[in-house]
Amino acid sequence: LEGVQASTLRNIDAAKQLSTIASTSLGPNGMNKLVINHLGKIILTSDCATIVRELEIEHPAARMLSLASERQEGECGDGTNLAVTFAGELLGA
Repeated sequence: LEGVQASTLRNIDAAKQLSTIASTSLGPNGMNKLVINHLGKIILTSDCATIVRELEIEHPAARMLSLASERQEGECGDGTNLAVTFAGELLGA
């Protein structure tokens, strides 16, 4: 694949990878994540907003999901994991 199709598939893949990272911490049986940020600070959390905030996301499509998560937290204060996971599932359909 070349051109627009290849870049579209890479964008979808990047968003789905971020969604996969976040989806395993969803729900009452969600797993904790160990995140080490660029300053070397160790964070153990299952909160998607914290996970996405501390990751160094460079890909534009995945960054858009990160921004959607931040806006969800800003507007409602919750539901960030649902926003990221749902977007990834929509892209996977």
